[in-house]
Amino acid sequence: MSTSDTSKGTGTGTGTTTDAGTDAGAGAPPGVLVVAVAAVLFLSYLLFAVAWNWGDLYIRSLGFSASRTALMTNAVTLAQVTGSLVAADVLLRLGARRAFALGSMLIVLGGAAVLTHVFPVIFLIRFAMGVGGSIVVVLMSGIVARLMSGRALQVANGVNSVAFNTGLAVALTFGSRMAGTPTRAVLLAAGLSVLVLLAWLVLSPRVLPPEEAAAAREDDYSMADGFREWFNWVFSLAYTGLLSYYIVAFTFMDPDTIRWVVYAGVVGALSGTVVSARVSDRTKPLVVVVCGAAQLVAAAAVLGFAEHRYAPFVGVLLGLVIFFPMPFFVQLAFLRPGVTPRHIAVTFSIFWAVSYAGSVVFIQVFAWITDATGGLSGGVPVSHVPLVFIVLVESTFVIGAALLLRWFRAQPPAATPDHTPDHTPAPEVA
Repeated sequence: MSTSDTSKGTGTGTGTTTDAGTDAGAGAPPGVLVVAVAAVLFLSYLLFAVAWNWGDLYIRSLGFSASRTALMTNAVTLAQVTGSLVAADVLLRLGARRAFALGSMLIVLGGAAVLTHVFPVIFLIRFAMGVGGSIVVVLMSGIVARLMSGRALQVANGVNSVAFNTGLAVALTFGSRMAGTPTRAVLLAAGLSVLVLLAWLVLSPRVLPPEEAAAAREDDYSMADGFREWFNWVFSLAYTGLLSYYIVAFTFMDPDTIRWVVYAGVVGALSGTVVSARVSDRTKPLVVVVCGAAQLVAAAAVLGFAEHRYAPFVGVLLGLVIFFPMPFFVQLAFLRPGVTPRHIAVTFSIFWAVSYAGSVVFIQVFAWITDATGGLSGGVPVSHVPLVFIVLVESTFVIGAALLLRWFRAQPPAATPDHTPDHTPAPEVA
């Protein structure tokens, strides 16, 4: 597997690759530096999740309505749509080192939210932070692919796939201590992000060689072509419901239960990565359908067992069934007959844009229903009606998975391309 294949396969590579980009062979960077840079990449996105969650603590302390709180969450979500669409252009203009530094700086900027109580200003600051987070996650796998290959690369991508969830786990673990001082929490997240950014500025020049302008692609498959494909719409909309549910869960639902969801999610994603490599391609769509059905049952059970002694158990079950199928789900994009690296790049651009944009709509509707049925108490909806609504929205995942299963049965999965699956960032449920 060559690093040039990697750059083509993701659509997010750095445009050029050299022998120094691998973890073995003549001229390779020292192993400890490669691991250090990989750790910086992981920590950057982990701290984005922390900044997002602790920023929510600060926003809730200002006493905004559910609708305004949802708008603040949607500021980050809308920014991720924008960032996903502009990241490739930023990469081409600045190169991987500077582009990643820019994304990290925007995450740090999120700390400026505590300097004001003015709603529009906080919205813009959160938006900038969201753009930074999306740039970081889009570039992360491409950078790792320049530094590692083979099993080391698979391990790094598997670990990176749980960076956001690990960040949420950290934020929720210490969130109860930070709830009384949300301003300090936001500043702490920003300060830690500054340290990670400084580490990137010091280490990345020693590991990543200077980049040349990216070569033009010969494949003329365009975004317009991608939007005309049935698969891309079903693939994206299926994930939209799941993403909407998860964002609402860690923003508006009982923190004690959601903490267990996040912890189990880390375990589920890592175990799914291991198991998916041992399951045949023909079986992968069926695994997604079964887990999608289990998600719906577990999501409803979280409501039924709220504040019950079994709530942690239900939360663990939900976290496992949400994140275990993610490696299987993302693999479906690579199993289409005749798929090319350009198809993959377009599919995931559409995937992120549609799923995040759709989640903005669903989250806002959830907030309107919340305000109309009693509002919030302690940051949690008073009524179960909005929570039932978001569970129904989550059902798009199993519906979409069932449609994709039927589609693959009509045209059996193709062999997975060697140069793509290990290097495209799997969907972060965030």
